[in-house]
Amino acid sequence: MVVEIEQSHEERHARMRLDDVYDAYKEATQADMWSNEKECFVDPQGNPIVDLEKVDVEALVAAIPTVSVWCKGLEEIPRYTEKVEEGIKKVIYASLETKKKAVEEIVDERNCC
Repeated sequence: MVVEIEQSHEERHARMRLDDVYDAYKEATQADMWSNEKECFVDPQGNPIVDLEKVDVEALVAAIPTVSVWCKGLEEIPRYTEKVEEGIKKVIYASLETKKKAVEEIVDERNCC
């Protein structure tokens, strides 16, 4: 005996969307385009594929030093390039996670120094 389950239009639509998301996830994991560590889609080089609408561009611009600050930092601070890259990654990951507060904290850190 098979029991039929009545579903509303919204429930059917939600189930179809979940199936679409799962199919995309399954394809991405099979193609090595999913990072379990970052929990996002990645390009062949392992960089996150970013939805530009989710990135806080102002925070990203604040994380990138001006030319004069960049040149001074290269001269005075060991591993300055890696530190700048890490700051940019933090902004992007915070944007990906849509944690506005985290993005604001990063901007405050960058503006204090």
